[in-house]
Amino acid sequence: MKKINHFKIWTLAFVLMLSTNACDNYLDINKTPNNLPDALVQNVLQGAEIGVAFNLGNTVQIVSSLWVQHQAGTGTQTRPFDVYNVTPNDFQNDWNSLYATVLDDLSYIIQKGKAEGNNVHAGMAKILFAYSYAVTTDMWGDIPYSEALNIDKVLKPKYDAQQSVYTQLIALLDEAKEDLKLTNVLATSAGDLIYAGDIAKWERAANSIKLKLFIQMRKQDPAGATTGINALIAENKFISANADNFMVGFLTSTGAQNPIYQYTHLTRQNDMITSRRFYDSLVAKNDPRIPYYLTNITGGTYPTYDNGLDLSTPFAGAGSPANLINRSRWGRYVVGNGTQIGNGTITGAGSAPIRLITKSMVNFWLAEAALTLGTTGNAATYYDQAMKDQFNDVSAFTSAPASFLSTEAPAYITARLAEFNAAPAGTATGGKLHKLIREKWASSVGIEYESYNDYRRTGFPKLAITQNNQPGVGVIPYRLPYVQSEIQSNTENVPLQVYPEGILVKVWWMGN
Repeated sequence: MKKINHFKIWTLAFVLMLSTNACDNYLDINKTPNNLPDALVQNVLQGAEIGVAFNLGNTVQIVSSLWVQHQAGTGTQTRPFDVYNVTPNDFQNDWNSLYATVLDDLSYIIQKGKAEGNNVHAGMAKILFAYSYAVTTDMWGDIPYSEALNIDKVLKPKYDAQQSVYTQLIALLDEAKEDLKLTNVLATSAGDLIYAGDIAKWERAANSIKLKLFIQMRKQDPAGATTGINALIAENKFISANADNFMVGFLTSTGAQNPIYQYTHLTRQNDMITSRRFYDSLVAKNDPRIPYYLTNITGGTYPTYDNGLDLSTPFAGAGSPANLINRSRWGRYVVGNGTQIGNGTITGAGSAPIRLITKSMVNFWLAEAALTLGTTGNAATYYDQAMKDQFNDVSAFTSAPASFLSTEAPAYITARLAEFNAAPAGTATGGKLHKLIREKWASSVGIEYESYNDYRRTGFPKLAITQNNQPGVGVIPYRLPYVQSEIQSNTENVPLQVYPEGILVKVWWMGN
């Protein structure tokens, strides 16, 4: 098993954070901040870093994995999500956890860090702040930003246009990079669970997030995206090694495990099963990552299910308790190395990190930029490297046999690269962009939020609508519904309050 040297998780801090997030009575985004005025920035930073990863690996991950058809819903929570039945009541905990816990904590670190001369900590917090806000606006669209987290002055914050939020996030990342160059009272490693205070790695993470933002907005501002990406390429400070991926680690200890593991293998074992469409696509390409991505059952088979089918034909399963066996679930690369047992579950796992941004993602984005914007570099070269990066990461984390990298990975990558080179240029079905995004979809396990972004931005991979889809929702939704607590308390500012019509309105960066 690969040791995650940079990710020493403080179990107490994590458990305290979980106990806050488990409560139904979340603070609204315009309530008093929940930090004590004298809390140490290094202590708040620990919880904030875990909170960023936990929120991404929780409901956002669940919904995204269903909508991009990596998983199928077979439980009371996931069955409605799988058929696009998402309501304003479904995401209140996630919305309020982001604003009242994660973003509030990061705002506190920024303000207190600057005031007490801990500029590097403020820079780290700004990078996490920008990433968290990017997730929030990508999932919901227009969101409170400029007037949020300021109870003393604004009780009902306005909703900033997504375009404006993106502009401000890019500027914030530039500010963060400048902060990283300044002096710091504390040791830069204090409280940093991600990079142990390594300033150069934080700078690379900031640039990689900027690349993500430019790619996401490329359809609406191709000139700005091209200029921004070329400047980043010239700077040449992206995440450059899998060991330096922007990720947060977890433990096998009870209450401190990876949230995907907790959900799929411990607390809601009946709720998710591998999508037949995902598995069949991997099989069709002879993908050697299947046994590391997914669990199998006794006999080595991978029971799967069609998205949406459970609504009319519930998955039968077998065993005691009912339905626990005959399910292929997320495997070792996604949830951590443990003991796989015959019913498709893994015991003693939970230590896999939540991978926010990886070296592989960076090269996929650079390939897309070269294809669609004509930015510096060769798309095929970036694509080849992106696949190699992801296979190397799978191998290192799961301790795959030597043949995985010496034989299986080269054969797979060579085949995919040949398909890519033979495909026509352009963004049409069957073209190079289609091949690229389909492979990125196959590589983005455990970070389906990015695949959901890719699908909305490019239309790839080609996904069929779920069976038994919610009446009136004939496409994969373009956004999450705004939450009921905000609709009630901030009525005059919340857009798209009509359901389900609101989730069928494209977010800004999707274009027309």
